[in-house]
Amino acid sequence: MTLGSAPFLTPAGRVRIGWRLGGFFGLALLVGTAVGTAAPPGVLGGAVSLLVGALVSGSLLLALDGRGPCALGFYISQDSVTESARGMALGLLIGMTVVGGMALFGGMSWVSQPGTVGDWFVGAAGALAWFAIPAAAEEALLRGYPLQALTEAYGPVVGVGITSVAFGAMHVANPGSGVLEVANVTAAGLLFGVVYVKTLSLWWVTAIHLGWNWAHGYLADVSVSGLDVVDAPLYEGMGVGADWLSGGAFGPEGSVVTTVVLLVATGWVWRSKRWKPSQAALASGSLLTTESELNEEKD
Repeated sequence: MTLGSAPFLTPAGRVRIGWRLGGFFGLALLVGTAVGTAAPPGVLGGAVSLLVGALVSGSLLLALDGRGPCALGFYISQDSVTESARGMALGLLIGMTVVGGMALFGGMSWVSQPGTVGDWFVGAAGALAWFAIPAAAEEALLRGYPLQALTEAYGPVVGVGITSVAFGAMHVANPGSGVLEVANVTAAGLLFGVVYVKTLSLWWVTAIHLGWNWAHGYLADVSVSGLDVVDAPLYEGMGVGADWLSGGAFGPEGSVVTTVVLLVATGWVWRSKRWKPSQAALASGSLLTTESELNEEKD
C-alpha cells in the first residue's frame, strides 16, 4: 500500500466505509438521474429512477467485496415469494392496527362516496402495484447496501439507527410534516431496519413497507406520509380531532397511536428468536452473513 492510499484503504486493503457509502449515493444519484430522463414525470417516475439507481449502485459496491447483486437482499427463490407474502400480511396487520386504534379513540372516520365493489377490487390491485415501486426504491436505497455496510462496520444499533434517521429526514419536506411525523417515519425505519438485520431479506422489508402503505393509502383511504395519491371507491377516510391523534394532513403516520404500535412491533421483532434468515438469504452473500452461516449453508 502506498502512503497516498492510506486515507482510502484500510490496513487490509479494503476501501474505507466512508468512501464506499459516498460512492454508493453518488453513483445512485448519477444512474437515477440518467434513468429519470426517460422515466415518466411524477412520484412514480421518480421512484423508478431511485430504484434503478440504488440497485445498480449497490450491486457494483458489493462487487468490490466479491459478492453478487443478490447480496442486496432481492434474491430470486421460492423463499422470496414466501417472505413477500408474510411481509405483506404483517405490514397490513400493523397498518390496520394503527387505523383501528385511531378509530377506537375517535381520531378517524369515514364517509360514503360513489363506486361499486368491482371498482374497489380493480382499484385495490392498481394501488398495490403503485405503492410497490416507491417501497422497493426506499428500501433498496437505505436498507440495501448502506445498512449492510454500516452494520458490518459498527454493529446493528448504529446501522439501523443511522438509516432510520435518514429515512425520517427523507420525509421532512412532505406536506404536513412536523416533529411527531418525522419521529414516526424514523420509528418505521427502525422496524424495517431490524427486520432486515434479522432476516437479511429486502423481500421481507419491502413487503412490510408495502403492506403498511397500502393499508393506509387504500384500505383506510387516507394520506400516506402527507401524500394522497390513490382513492378507494365506496368510502373516503379522514382524520378527526387533534392532530396528535388524527395525524392531521400527514395521515396516520402523524398520530401517537402509530408511535406506540411501531415501537411495540419493533421491540417484538428485535427480541423474538423466530426471526432469522432463510436458506436463500444466507446463500445470497449479504455482508452480514457470518462465516459459520456460510459454511452451514454449504454443508
